Amino acid sequence: MVHFALIQLTKKHTEIFGTFLEIILKNNWDITIYYNLEADEYSFLPYYMELFQTKFDIKSTHQLVEDKDQFDYFIWTSSSDENYVPECFKSREYAEKSIYVQHQAAHMKEYMYKNIVVSPVIKIDNMNTYILPIYRNYKQLHYQAAKNQPIVFGIIGGIRTLKNGKILDRNLDLVKAIIEKFPNENYEIQFFMRKWDWMWISKKYPFLVKSKKIKAFFGLNTNNLIEKLRSVKFILPIGKKGGWFYWQRLTGALPLAINLNIPLIIDEKMAKIYELEQCSILYKENLTEIFESVLKMDDSIYHDYILKSVKYKREICKNNEQNLIDICMGGTVVPPLPPHVM
Repeated sequence: MVHFALIQLTKKHTEIFGTFLEIILKNNWDITIYYNLEADEYSFLPYYMELFQTKFDIKSTHQLVEDKDQFDYFIWTSSSDENYVPECFKSREYAEKSIYVQHQAAHMKEYMYKNIVVSPVIKIDNMNTYILPIYRNYKQLHYQAAKNQPIVFGIIGGIRTLKNGKILDRNLDLVKAIIEKFPNENYEIQFFMRKWDWMWISKKYPFLVKSKKIKAFFGLNTNNLIEKLRSVKFILPIGKKGGWFYWQRLTGALPLAINLNIPLIIDEKMAKIYELEQCSILYKENLTEIFESVLKMDDSIYHDYILKSVKYKREICKNNEQNLIDICMGGTVVPPLPPHVM
């Protein structure tokens, strides 16, 4: 029986586990997770145990080196762990068994010979394959509007800035333009992020707390976040043109929306990167181009977007499974390692 170790050494990207858990469970392979679960109040693992109806074997990361000879393959799920990988895993023997999930090209190290990139915008030279971190196991209609509820748009994840407040990844002017052009329509824009992220960004951009159209939910654990998103009808990545999401990294809003069957409203350039043109609501430059039509969208059209997204998800998940099998078991040969990592 093939035995996988899924490893994450820091609190960063537990959302990535879902894709690999689904593939491994589907193929009846064995799995052990190495992660310090009790130290992470935002972990996705409790949610995944409920979603997949499985109590996973989760061990402390301190146990990994001692257990290393039990496994056929190691999936290192967060490239930001690059400075914490134990030295023994940098040898040729373990380089052939290790697959590193790259969230940014800057995390690449010379001992990482087999890699998974989570976005086509992440460019690395070493052997790699592309896996968008989605899964098909969630098959419900997540959106459940309460009676007389406004139409809710969700913006999920932190907003990265320089010290002077210049934003690196998202475009808050898109939100501001909506509020100014549509002050009286029945809608709400909800932000979901960690507490300190919200405190920082709302201080730099006061309109976020002054507008009655905006609500913020910060510090939610994963289960509470997933439940709160039931009121969200559309998810807005609001990528900043030329920002991080177009050349450096994936925005987690994309896989989360697809996984929960919530339609995306996305600009044409980002949609093209991920081939989402057929299953997302598109705009060219500004959300105001399509906002009025979205507010008036018929239920049948809304559900059609969901069906198209589910079809997209099935195809991507099929490709993900094959790509993981190929990079693990496809007979790829690790090139000679430099002498200092032999």
